[in-house]
Amino acid sequence: MNNTALFYALGTVVCWGLYSVLLHKGSLLMNPGGPPDVGSRMKAFLMVGIAYFIVGIVGPMLVMKAKGTPLTFPMGGLTWSLLAGLAGAVGAYFLLMALSSGKGPVESKALVLLVPASVFAGAPIVNAIVSITKDKVWGETHWQFYAGILLAAAGVAMVMKYRPLGHGAPAPKAAGAPSALVQPVMAPGYVDVTTRQWIVS
Repeated sequence: MNNTALFYALGTVVCWGLYSVLLHKGSLLMNPGGPPDVGSRMKAFLMVGIAYFIVGIVGPMLVMKAKGTPLTFPMGGLTWSLLAGLAGAVGAYFLLMALSSGKGPVESKALVLLVPASVFAGAPIVNAIVSITKDKVWGETHWQFYAGILLAAAGVAMVMKYRPLGHGAPAPKAAGAPSALVQPVMAPGYVDVTTRQWIVS
């Protein structure tokens, strides 16, 4: 990989690494003082769409105008590029829903770690399998490549199994135990994983 490709690849790593955390935080803040619901998630997703419009439509139009690129779109290129955009948008929707589908404060906190690890390790595996199948080079691929795919899958499994557990609900008060050592039961609510604060609903 040349330096230019490496630079842009690392830029993608940084942006996509931050994407999940920022998206989850945005969906939480769309409903201040309450748990994230479908409406707040869709508000966050709408902002993603606006960002795509700015970066994916306004930006290219300005560059094409500056370069004098004609606005002609061959049907094949238009169709496959549109499918790629749909795949990206649907993937962003699935990511948002996965991040905010926790069944309790502990699970919600863990999802911000687990979901991106699964997505960004699993996506290259899918890409590799589809690309090798499309180009029909299964028999020409070194075994080390397949070993890398297996290691990536094993990495996801290890992240799932050995994830940080955090702290669950307080233990019930033992008989005869001093009350000062027992934590009070928390009011119903949810955890904001970005600030590590319990929000009472």
